[in-house]
Amino acid sequence: MGRTRVEVAIVGAGPVGLTLACLLQQQGISFGLYERRSELHRQPQAHVINMRTLEIFRQLGIDRKVAAAGAPLARMRYINWVQSLAGREFGRLSLMGASPEGMIERLSYSPTMVVNLAQNRLEPILHDRLQQLGGAVHFNATVVSAQSGETSATMTVIDPVGEETTVTADYVVACDGAGSGVRRGLGIEMMGPSSLQRFINIYFTANLDRVLGGRHGPVHWIIGPDVRGVLIGFDLARVWALMVPFGVPDNVDDYIPEVARNLVAKAIGDPTIPFEITSIGNWNMSSQVAEAYGAGRIFLAGDAAHRFPPSGGLGLNTGVQDAHNLAWKLAAVLKGHADAALLETYQSERQPIAQVNCEQSLMNSMKMGAVDDVLGASSLSPVRPSDAFATDTPIPDLGFDGDGPEVRAKRAAVQDAINQQAEHFDSFGIDMGVTYEIGAFVQDGSPPGANSVQTYFPNTRPGARMPHAWLTKAGRRVSTLDLISSNGFTLMISDTGTQWRSVVSDVARLTGQSIAVISIGPGGDYQDPHAQWRNAGGPQGEGAILVRADGHVAWRTITPRNDPTSELVSAINHILCKSFLPTSELVA
Repeated sequence: MGRTRVEVAIVGAGPVGLTLACLLQQQGISFGLYERRSELHRQPQAHVINMRTLEIFRQLGIDRKVAAAGAPLARMRYINWVQSLAGREFGRLSLMGASPEGMIERLSYSPTMVVNLAQNRLEPILHDRLQQLGGAVHFNATVVSAQSGETSATMTVIDPVGEETTVTADYVVACDGAGSGVRRGLGIEMMGPSSLQRFINIYFTANLDRVLGGRHGPVHWIIGPDVRGVLIGFDLARVWALMVPFGVPDNVDDYIPEVARNLVAKAIGDPTIPFEITSIGNWNMSSQVAEAYGAGRIFLAGDAAHRFPPSGGLGLNTGVQDAHNLAWKLAAVLKGHADAALLETYQSERQPIAQVNCEQSLMNSMKMGAVDDVLGASSLSPVRPSDAFATDTPIPDLGFDGDGPEVRAKRAAVQDAINQQAEHFDSFGIDMGVTYEIGAFVQDGSPPGANSVQTYFPNTRPGARMPHAWLTKAGRRVSTLDLISSNGFTLMISDTGTQWRSVVSDVARLTGQSIAVISIGPGGDYQDPHAQWRNAGGPQGEGAILVRADGHVAWRTITPRNDPTSELVSAINHILCKSFLPTSELVA
């Protein structure tokens, strides 16, 4: 039996585990990343990467590579409701929204954009970056047990030939998916419905340009007499998946390749379009959040901690952001910069976010029924294997044919129901407006922002994601997010904030923290030529904003302080859950 010792053991090398490993490697924390599979995922799976996640990838230096690998933006145009791709169209939702100018304005809120990129193409980019940073994945490594002790955690890992390795770590992070064996071993229950619907996934390759015409987009709802479900485009060129609902008494084994092929052919609706089935799988849609995000020295992240319906594309993104939240806290504790109590804020910050995202995903899924109700046909009623072989099935009269007033009224009603699905595919406010209410920051009593699912108002309230603004220095443009230190704190001040610059060295000495100081204004380190930073709540005069390594505001003040050294030391110690220094030490 072999033995190994690391500071952090990570179970699962999906996007969440790979992201966590990269972030820890950047922090200089030793880790072991264990994956039971022999390679990265081969199937597309998740495909929506939102702006906030791209900002995290920007910190890892891979945002441009991820964006370049994604589907062309010109093809991210519509969500379609059709009888088949070649058949009757019931309606469509523009991904540009009601105002293309408004969508363009949103680009001022982040240096990144949403990307449509399949998980099996994202993971190699993360893996390559991990290797560039000097890290590695242990493939063919099955974690059969994980226990938390007083001073360390222990895992038993088995390789394909049955050889055991005991891994001792300061902390374990389970990123091992919805069926997390680590979570089950800890006895942590999931809150919420365990099964909402079951689906057969049929992955295939095809060029569908001819039947799509100008209706390119990532999602197509198929509502035909013999096939129903969702057609998902991963690269919006050749890689697709048809998800068809099934139920009792059918079994997943009943959906043999011949059944799958006929269902895809019916969904396309044009027998002259060639395609190739690449694989057939199944999955269970649930809506759950773990009752606890860990036990002792073991933590849960990603799908191990939450399972969402795919409606809204929030699952992978929430998981990557879990990793981002946890990485800097683990590093701070392991380096002795913070008390272990800081790790308790991982759950207090991330669990409420997961609950909001889970509820929104479920609401998105349930609201889809409004289109079915108005249309008079179901998009998600189970598809039987025998349906694949049905011929000459009568096409129901849904009141779409002709041009009379009743037909026009029906079409308008269906389109209105489709327009009401905008939140399903546009959660800009949820994406950019992530704000923690309880956790590792100093509350200042300010009220929550007015963000909604689709709207975001930049602000610097403690707990919020620090806003992006384009600044300039010597004619070069830089995002405020690029100025955040990943190895300590960043103090954002105005060019006239001399009070804070003069005390930072003392605060760093007293707290043992690295504190980068960034002044913004005409005479500062960076200029704010279009007042983006000022309008987003950037500090003026003797105001100051302290930002955590994960880009969330940790503390702020808008007025001068009588004792700025004590003020900042107290704030940092509070954030890191450390004991306050005696006043005598502060003035010594």
